[in-house]
Amino acid sequence: MRLALIPLLLLVAACGTEPSREAVELAGAVRRDPAVARTMADRPFDCTVRDRACATLWLARGAACQDQGRADCAIAAFRQAEALTPAEAPAAERAEPAFRLADALERRRDRAVAEARRADNEAILAAIPALPAGAAAHYRAGVGLNRVLAGDVPPAARCAALGVVAADVAAAASALGLPPIDDRIAQRRAALATARAAQDPRCP
Repeated sequence: MRLALIPLLLLVAACGTEPSREAVELAGAVRRDPAVARTMADRPFDCTVRDRACATLWLARGAACQDQGRADCAIAAFRQAEALTPAEAPAAERAEPAFRLADALERRRDRAVAEARRADNEAILAAIPALPAGAAAHYRAGVGLNRVLAGDVPPAARCAALGVVAADVAAAASALGLPPIDDRIAQRRAALATARAAQDPRCP
C-alpha cells in the first residue's frame, strides 16, 4: 500500500513547480508583441513559481502599471518579478527586476514627503545590490542627493555628503542588457552641480 502511494506523492510534490501552459504562452506573446505587454496591468494570470515565464509576466505588469502612473502596482509587480527570476537566468535578466524596481521607487520617492520619502530611499538602497556597479552608483547617488536636498543631512555635513554623491555620479554608467540611463546620469550631474553651488559656504 505504501509503495502504491509513492507515485502519487511524487506527483503532488511536483505540482506547482512549473508555470501553466497558458502562462508560458502569454509570456511568449508578451515578449513578441508590445501591444500585448501594454495590456498586462490588469490582465489576469496565475504565475507564482520561480520561472522565466512568470518573471516575464510580472515585469510586463510592472511596466504597464508604470506607464499608467500606478506606482504601487508597478513596485509590487517588480518585486514579484525579482522573487520569481531563476538564479540560472542570464545576468541582465536577473538584474532587470531590481533595476526597474529602483527606478519605480525613485519616481515615487520624488513625489513623496516625510517618512514615505525616507522609506522609499531605504527601499532603493535595498534594491541596488542586485544591479551592475554603474547602475547601482546612479541610484545610490540619487538617494544621497535627495537626502541633502530634503534636509536629512545637517548643513555642516552637506558638502561631504555631496562629495560622496559626486563619486557615485562619476561611477554611474548604463549597463549592457538594461535600459540606457545616460541622459538621466547627465541630469543627475547637473542637479549635483546646482546643489553644490547652493551651499553656503560654498563647497570646495
